[in-house]
Amino acid sequence: MTKIHFIFNLYLYRFLFDVFLCGSSGRFLYFANMNILITGATGFIGFSLTEKLSSLGHTVHVLSRDPGKAGVFRQEKIYFFTGDITDGVSVRKAMKGCDQVFHLAACTKVWSEDPTVFQKFNVEGTRIVLDAAREMNVKKVAVASTAGVLGPSVNGPVDESAIRETRFFTEYERTKWMADQITQKFAKEGLHVIIIYPTRVFGPGQLTQSNSATKLMQQYALGKWRIIPGNGKKTGNYVYIDNLVHGMIRAMEHGRSGEGYLLGGDNVSYTEFFNTISDIIHRNFVMIRIPRVMAMIAASAMLLFARITGISPLLTPGWVRKYFHNSSITNDKAITELGYVPGTFREGVEKTLKWLKVTPY
Repeated sequence: MTKIHFIFNLYLYRFLFDVFLCGSSGRFLYFANMNILITGATGFIGFSLTEKLSSLGHTVHVLSRDPGKAGVFRQEKIYFFTGDITDGVSVRKAMKGCDQVFHLAACTKVWSEDPTVFQKFNVEGTRIVLDAAREMNVKKVAVASTAGVLGPSVNGPVDESAIRETRFFTEYERTKWMADQITQKFAKEGLHVIIIYPTRVFGPGQLTQSNSATKLMQQYALGKWRIIPGNGKKTGNYVYIDNLVHGMIRAMEHGRSGEGYLLGGDNVSYTEFFNTISDIIHRNFVMIRIPRVMAMIAASAMLLFARITGISPLLTPGWVRKYFHNSSITNDKAITELGYVPGTFREGVEKTLKWLKVTPY
């Protein structure tokens, strides 16, 4: 082989490497098969993420306490492991051979008879997962937190650098913030780990507490929900499930270790939320505006009833306080660094309502 041929082949190989493995940005893309562990894979967000990664050709390990849920997945190359994040042995067994870990499992309840479960799963569970990842030389970890830990938007939309200006409204927020501090500590010690901050997620999937926005859309569209908090002007940020999953995968690909990324959609007031649904279904309902004091009284009564009966309340005073604050965010960091595409609220609602029409819930 002549020197000219050698140099030509060298540049050809380099070109092919750049195009097919790194892309124009020079960053590694998801063309190669990965072994990926997902905790919380049987939940609303986790299920969609698992199905998407498997459809892209990756081998996904699922860790769940309920072996009966092994049959819910439709894709191939999904392997089920029984256990939970508070048990290091089962975590390590499920993590064996994995290149990456998405840690989504958490206690997301509105209320629990045993308040220590939030600490057990959200804080200690995160520590156990990250400790196992470091021990087993996992290349990258993405930990799902919540935009709620950054606090309400007191002086305009919050970003990842926001300093919380109010106390935590719920045990869920408080313990997820504690988990964030643990995650940052592991990042400083050398583990490649990032934090994902989803906002209020909605879209096709399980109509569980984690998908409460979709349940609300369904009830309103059926004419069964007529309540609006206060004057309807308080804002929240809503993200469609497919856009969130896309953002999570981009964060794993391109996220910088120790950094957090808000993954949301549009900032929408309660009035805009219901008006968007009305506009799509061509039906309008008279809404009953509930003052904060009345909502607090009702939530306090629900909490008292829950403590007596053990039946979980629909709301607690802490959650009422949360929803009577503005919660607007900016996606600028994720858009710039990850190539995140937020989508619009209306597009997501149209897809969700179409799905609800044909889904037998």
